Amino acid sequence: MLIAFESVRGTTLAGIDDEVGTILDLLIDTDDWLTRHLVVDTGKWLSDRRVLLPPSILGQRDWQQRAIAVKLTKQQVQDSPHVDSKKPVSRQMEAELFKHYDVPAYWGPAGVSMAAGGPVGMPMSAHVPAEEQQTVEETLPNLRSVKEIRNYWIEATDGDLGHVEDLIVDDETWAIRYVVVDTKNWLPARKVLISPQWIESISWSETTVSINMTREEIKNSPEYDPLTPINRGYEEHLYDYYGRERYWLP
Repeated sequence: MLIAFESVRGTTLAGIDDEVGTILDLLIDTDDWLTRHLVVDTGKWLSDRRVLLPPSILGQRDWQQRAIAVKLTKQQVQDSPHVDSKKPVSRQMEAELFKHYDVPAYWGPAGVSMAAGGPVGMPMSAHVPAEEQQTVEETLPNLRSVKEIRNYWIEATDGDLGHVEDLIVDDETWAIRYVVVDTKNWLPARKVLISPQWIESISWSETTVSINMTREEIKNSPEYDPLTPINRGYEEHLYDYYGRERYWLP
């Protein structure tokens, strides 16, 4: 199912023995646009401490009730490695998290990202060899907050277009499928979708997203209605309009 981050934010996480918190943010890898961690607000039971949870520990989703089952106890969450929200996430920090939750790391032998939907081949252990410490202790510049990316400016080839209003998440793989572009700065009250794979570049310092399309191309693209669920028919129409290869085909 494709769902907007705005609908994901605030969703309750129901642990094995009790609720463990609510989703506050997602940390995504902008190399492949996959969600690597959920930022969770634990609430009063853990003094509003924020923890990171990997998507692989998520169970059944109930979007009507805004709840997701989590394969963890409150004690496991409480004992998880502390994360400083003011510091960038490092590979070493990730390795400690994966070790604690007893889940495979998503990166390959040389730090290469795995595909969506699970590791390819033999997963690398979350235990990091000493000879790789120099690599894993580096911060991950492409690991970014969804809340940060929202409101970034969109630049078409012929000028500013609008801003990022939201991101659309695939709740099976936790891949980011679309960027919701609000064009009200240029077009009155119109929203359109752009695949993150069509993004040319992102300037973190200037908070801009550049796409290799004209404003006219985007102006005439299929309109997105946040109140209407995204189905395959709409996606086919969108990809046909832009003449792009469809992500769901092998």
